[in-house]
Amino acid sequence: MADALGIAVGAFGRVALLSATEPVQDHAHSQVHALIKISGADTSFLVDGQTAQMTDRQMVLVNPWIVHSNDREIGIDPTILLALYIDPLWFGEQGNQIVTGFHKLPFHQIVAEVSPELHSRARHLADQMADFHTEEDHFDPLLRELVFSVLQCSKTNATSDVSSRRTFASDPRVRRAIRAFREEPSKEIDLSEVAKNVGLSRSQFYARFRQCTGLSPRTYIDTLCCERAASLLSDPEHTIAEISEVLGFSAQGHFTRFFKSKTGVSPNNFRMGHIEVGRVLR
Repeated sequence: MADALGIAVGAFGRVALLSATEPVQDHAHSQVHALIKISGADTSFLVDGQTAQMTDRQMVLVNPWIVHSNDREIGIDPTILLALYIDPLWFGEQGNQIVTGFHKLPFHQIVAEVSPELHSRARHLADQMADFHTEEDHFDPLLRELVFSVLQCSKTNATSDVSSRRTFASDPRVRRAIRAFREEPSKEIDLSEVAKNVGLSRSQFYARFRQCTGLSPRTYIDTLCCERAASLLSDPEHTIAEISEVLGFSAQGHFTRFFKSKTGVSPNNFRMGHIEVGRVLR
């Protein structure tokens, strides 16, 4: 798992300062995702089937909806890392095109060199978060500068392999299923019933969904459930038990294990590390 040293949320998406100590299972995000080491041990990730090393000189880059995991060994020193989960719509029109699948994806490779300037900006942002000091008018420009540096360091003349080999949700039946998943993400969704409702057999639905998105329907739902959980955990008025029930878990313990396996952080630790517009949610 990991300790959340600070988690900031806003229109940009989410930024997490984490102390990682254990592996994290396969998962995906709808956001543009970058992982930058601040200090501690080097570690590696598996991104779309490829190994990516995160070191002082190299960051890991993950496009939206790409399955990845952290296969770090248990027992090694913790890794302090800054994890960016940037909402594509924060990029404006280009982000909207990324969301709808009509624009090449932002990252053309799974790793990129960390320039001295980028590392300095990442450490500065991490220091602000570790001190639970994130005034909105100060945090936003710091993050924008960091994201710009990430995009500049990752820039190549190549075209993303992912964008060229996947058709996204081009099938209207898959789009209908995605709309249903997004309306009310829940672990209780019956995929056989969804397949029937869109006019496909279960096996046809699984095959077509993966062809269009690169993900299984279950992984897609899990991603939506994690994002919904993160959003609800940002509101202290919702108890963890209530969130567990809303997302269709039969017991709070099942939700806790699920969330921790996908994010590396327990729901309670995620909530305790929260920072929002200059105030800590305690």
